[in-house]
Amino acid sequence: MMKRNLQHTREDISRFVFSLRRLLLVMTAWLSGSHAVLRTTLFLWLCRLPFLVLYFPGSFAFPDTEGSVQHYFGYADLTTVLCGADPAHPLDNHHPILYTFLYGGTIEFGNALGSQNAAVFLFLLLQSLLHSWLLALAIDWLRRHRGTKGWLTAVYALCPFFGMWTTLWLKDSFYALCTTALMVCLLHWTSRISREGDARGVSVKMWLVTVAVMLLFMASKNQCIYIILLTLCVLPFLFGRRSARLWVCGAVATLLFALFLHLLPTWGVAPSGRQEKLGVLFQQTARYVHDHPEEVTDAERKAIDAVLPFDSLATAYQPALQDPVKFMYRRNCTAEQRNAYYAVWWEMAKKHPSAYVAAVWDCCDAYFHPSGRYPLFFVAHSWSPDVPNLFHLQAAFPNAPCGMAAFASLPLVGWMADMGFYVLLFLSFFFWALWKRDRAALLVAQPCLWAVAVLWVAPANGEFRYVLPILWNLPLLAALIFSKPTCAPSSS
Repeated sequence: MMKRNLQHTREDISRFVFSLRRLLLVMTAWLSGSHAVLRTTLFLWLCRLPFLVLYFPGSFAFPDTEGSVQHYFGYADLTTVLCGADPAHPLDNHHPILYTFLYGGTIEFGNALGSQNAAVFLFLLLQSLLHSWLLALAIDWLRRHRGTKGWLTAVYALCPFFGMWTTLWLKDSFYALCTTALMVCLLHWTSRISREGDARGVSVKMWLVTVAVMLLFMASKNQCIYIILLTLCVLPFLFGRRSARLWVCGAVATLLFALFLHLLPTWGVAPSGRQEKLGVLFQQTARYVHDHPEEVTDAERKAIDAVLPFDSLATAYQPALQDPVKFMYRRNCTAEQRNAYYAVWWEMAKKHPSAYVAAVWDCCDAYFHPSGRYPLFFVAHSWSPDVPNLFHLQAAFPNAPCGMAAFASLPLVGWMADMGFYVLLFLSFFFWALWKRDRAALLVAQPCLWAVAVLWVAPANGEFRYVLPILWNLPLLAALIFSKPTCAPSSS
């Protein structure tokens, strides 16, 4: 009896696998026919619509979006103080100024429309449609140049993670979208600058699109200008002289964006505060003071106190969050005082390097191993605005569950809902491409690679939004890394 039941179970599993494979083949054939990009775009977009409806008008779970909207309507907040902006005109670049007009404009459009819900929902619909189109372009390129089958489309369409992330109305989801756009641009460039070709055939339109995408990418996150610069440094090692034209595109985009940052103060936009760049150093100093207060000399205390309130450091220190310490930065300190602080910081590093290492690791360890301590999703609709009259957003299903908590708690399998697992997976993929010397994959992976590097100095531990560009684009990278170039591009 047991053998008979086991045989039936095996037959059921075989039939299910066969049916699933057949469905995948039919879907691949339909999506690879005429108008493949359009069909794939609509298919992916339709698969995200149920999530957008369930979490209508969107998932709001982080105050950065709220701060951008407040600035748009002239309300000051903490970032106004941190950047030294005028409270009467609180525009600043702490949260990239792009989002002030993007999200503030959405709310203003909603007010004019008579429904902020409708405006936010429309924003997410368009964002999801744009992301689906970008993925469709990448999938079509991989099909023609690498022979990738329909599994990549199936992953993006059917995995609930991607549907959940579509509902996010925050700056990091738009940053992830811009990362995808940049990777698609790099994909198209690799077919020109690989050994089989060169970039002389790139059209003027492609040049302009690449510069525009790079500019938008840099505008989406303050550190992205450094990601572009690091990518430019890597280009000659990957493709040599063949990468000259792409290098020029990156250089032009970087210079234009640097000019944009330089002009921000003249337009009444305060630049990001210095404490954002020095947050890691401040956290290390606070850890040293917390662990070894008896070893701090009077001279060191004086040098630190000129930059940070020394007596408050030990109590303000939180291992997994830099904000309480770095927000105490004395903005009126002089360059000489900062230089004196740097000297003290270096001397303390030589005395107790383990304290400095612990300060960094405690603020980023969840990104580099499956910890199970932090969720991979925001709880939907946790919106508590500081200016209640500014927002009139109301969820259609306020108690809609995330649905992933039980899954994340499962042993081993729950790693699929853990951000640390995916970062390790990406690093494994990257080193595989490095071992294979797959120059195209190494180039396309650059935006995500340097995003991983930034995690080492992350201001907060376990914020999955920081790894969203990696999570969103990991299947795309996997398809590129684990496929081989075809002899000739197949017809589209």
